[in-house]
Parts: sequence; structure tokens; C-alpha cells
Amino acid sequence: MKKIICALLALLMVLVPVALASCSNQADETDDTTAANANTGDDTAAADTSSGDEVEETLDIPSGLDYDGEEFVILTNYDLNYNYGTMDFDEPQDDTVDQAYYLRNLAVEELLNVTITEVQDDLGSDIYTLMKTDADSNTADYDIIFNNMGSTCTAVGAGYALNVDETFYIDLDKSWWNADATEQLALMGGHYMVAGDIATNDKDCIWVMYFMKDILESNSKITTTPYDEVYAGTWTWDVMFAMADECDQDINANGERDSGDIYGLCTHSENYAASWESAGLKLITLDSSGYPQVSWGTDEFVEVYEDIADLMGNTEVVSPDDVAFITTAIEQCQTLFGTEVIAFAEEYRNCDYEFGIVPYPKYSSEVDRYYSYIAYNASVMMIEYVHPDAEWVGIVSEALAYYGQQILTPAYYEIQLQGRYSRDEESQGMLDIIFEYRCYDLGVFFDWGGAKTSLSTSGANVSTLYASLNKAITKAIEKSLTKIGT
Repeated sequence: MKKIICALLALLMVLVPVALASCSNQADETDDTTAANANTGDDTAAADTSSGDEVEETLDIPSGLDYDGEEFVILTNYDLNYNYGTMDFDEPQDDTVDQAYYLRNLAVEELLNVTITEVQDDLGSDIYTLMKTDADSNTADYDIIFNNMGSTCTAVGAGYALNVDETFYIDLDKSWWNADATEQLALMGGHYMVAGDIATNDKDCIWVMYFMKDILESNSKITTTPYDEVYAGTWTWDVMFAMADECDQDINANGERDSGDIYGLCTHSENYAASWESAGLKLITLDSSGYPQVSWGTDEFVEVYEDIADLMGNTEVVSPDDVAFITTAIEQCQTLFGTEVIAFAEEYRNCDYEFGIVPYPKYSSEVDRYYSYIAYNASVMMIEYVHPDAEWVGIVSEALAYYGQQILTPAYYEIQLQGRYSRDEESQGMLDIIFEYRCYDLGVFFDWGGAKTSLSTSGANVSTLYASLNKAITKAIEKSLTKIGT
């Protein structure tokens, strides 16, 4: 606790001067662009000059801008336990991340003389409806929109999203934009949905595995830990399932597997996609021109999926598809492993049992890395194609992302996730691995032809489904691509 308090104090000592200094920096700027020093941590890219010196990244927007208090409106969701959507606060906050949002927005407001405001609604279809009504009426009331992956892809496929490359000042090569999202969500060379340090709710929905230390340590047959296996590169399905198989117990001795027992693994249908991605596979991949290609009808995918079906269908070790029971099982120490998004660490931090956090295991030791699945309800940013001033949106968004890297992300990642929600130092190191490579599958988010839905249920036959859905998928892709950017 002392370490966390010190970290909070250090954050406020660093962040307040950054926000308050932004106006004076504006007055002192004499170059053609604003060139504030960027975060110099490991995630900050730097370019080498011919002399071998490193050049720090800068916020490259015109200097001396004054928008006379013009409102910059963010459309986002009400807070959920798996997706925290609030981004605007009128006064300083007690919560670390809320305070960081307040200070980040203040820095941008003072730099550009703008007013950051937000409109909130329910995640998914309700935000989509607001966006659609706004775009259809050509009013452009919202400057940027954050919605979950599924609804954002629906908007992109219906032609409502602007290619952010057309804003001129959003530079997706800068480290404050997430390179994994930039690369994997590109369509036909355009970027219609992006993620980065501009917000935290894309990170909330990274899929992870929680494990209960009490159960693990009480089982003498298990001689290693998930932490050890992760660092050794041997944290695989087989290792995970062997541990899980050792720990399931019929506690109430009724001869049935029910909510009164201890399970080896508690999960739900989102784990299907996380599982094929842990093998480095996707439903849809992009060719060199950014055209979506159906990639799940291969022999390799069939083989992996059969193992997924065996894993998810083993009701002796794996709990039924009961989302609510995952939280109950972890809070009451009724499962060795539980899969959920990282945002649930906040909910679990007050439970009476010790838990750890590790990446979802590799399909096998031959897989080159730990792939962190981005779940369906992760949020990304888009801009309406009808917006009349793409340059204005680009300038403010770039500044929000830049100061987000300096102010918001450290508060979210280092103080909240690593310092407050993690129960041990090992989990802190695991988070670095979890965040190292984030996996976005357009086939999951667009659900072209209903493939993701069909493959996320028990009893699915890949070969039969592929034969029956392939034409529908191809047609749905072509329909989306026809409308994108129009």
C-alpha cells in the first residue's frame, strides 16, 4: 500500500505541471510545429540520425492554434465492469485514472483553447444508433466516437467511417497509436478504426487468464506455476489443462458437476476466438493490399478447432458457459483458472483469496509468442465520414493521444493495473507480456456470414460450416468493401 500511495503522489507531482504548463508552452513556441518532448519509455519509438543520436517523437501539429473554446465532442459509453467509457471530468478526481483523464483533457484544452465534452449512451447498438442518426442528418454533432468492435465494424461496413489518414494530422506511425490495431484493422490500405493512448477502453477488453494461488499451492501434484511456464515459453494448453485436471473436485459430493464444486477452468463462449488466436490463427487475414481473405477453412484450423471443442466440451474440468459463474468462482475460490478481460481485475481485487494474472496459454510450444485476444467489446475510435472539418478532428485527436501517452496510459497501466489491481510482482511482469502483442480478428468483429457466431458454440463442425458459409462470407465482405469510405 505504501508503494501505491507513493506512486499516486508521484503521478500527481508529474502530471499537474504538464497540464498547467501547456498554455505557456504554446506562447513560447516559435517553430512551425509543436514539438513537445514525448514519453521516453520503452514504448516510445525513436529515429536515429546520421550521427547516431536518437530523435524523440514530437507532437507535430501547427503552433499557435486558438480555437476560441470550441467544443470537441466525444461520443462514448456509460461505464461497464468490462469497458470503462467515461472520458470527461469537469473537476479533479480522486480516482487515479479519472484524474489522469481530467489532466490530459486540461492539457489539450489549454494547448488549443478547446473545450472537451462527451455524450454517453449504452455500449453497442445505442451508440451506433446515435452515430447513424447524426451521420444520416449530416449534422456531425460528434467529433470522435468510441464504440465496441462489433458495432464499429458495422458502422465501417455501412460506409459511416472516415479514413483517419484523411485528417492529415493523425500520425498512426507515432507510438501513441497502437501499431497492432493500425496494422490488423486496416482495410484496403485505409484506417477507419484506430486505438491507442487516446483512451483506455480498448485495453480493458484484453483477454487474460486468472488463477487462484490457494488452489494451486494446496495441490502437491503440481510442481510448477503458470508464471514459471510463461517465462520458459512453455505455458501451453496441455500444461494449463493438466493443472486444471488435477484441481477439479466434486465438493458437494452429489455426483454431478454444478456450481457447488471446484472446477479446473471457468470460461465462456468468447474463449473460442481467444483459443484459435492463441494458435496464431484468424478467421480473416489481410492480403498485401488490405483485402480480407477467409482463412479458417484450412486443415490446420480444423485440427486446432477440434482441440478447442474438446477443451470447451470437457464438462468434468471446464464449467458450463456461465458468464456470471466465472466471477463467483474466482471470488469464492471455486476454480483454478478463469478467463475474462483484464478490466475484471478491479472487481476481483477485493476478494479474500490470492490470484495471479497470466496471458492466455499458447496452443503449443511451437507457437512463436503469446497472442492476446482483443475481445468483441473492446472499444476503438472512429470519425463520421460526414464530418466537415477533418483537419480540426485530426489536430485535437492527435493531441489527445499524445498527452494520453504522457498522462493517461501511465496512470492506467503502471499505477492502476500494475500497482493497484495486481496482487504480486509476478503479475506485473505478466502484464508486460500480455500487452506486448494484441490480436485483432476482423472475422470476429465483422462476423461476416455469421462464422464467428457459428464457431463459438459447442458441436460446430468446421468443414461443414465452411462449405455452407463460404459464399455468404465472401458476399458479405464484398458488400462491406463496396460501402467503406463512401
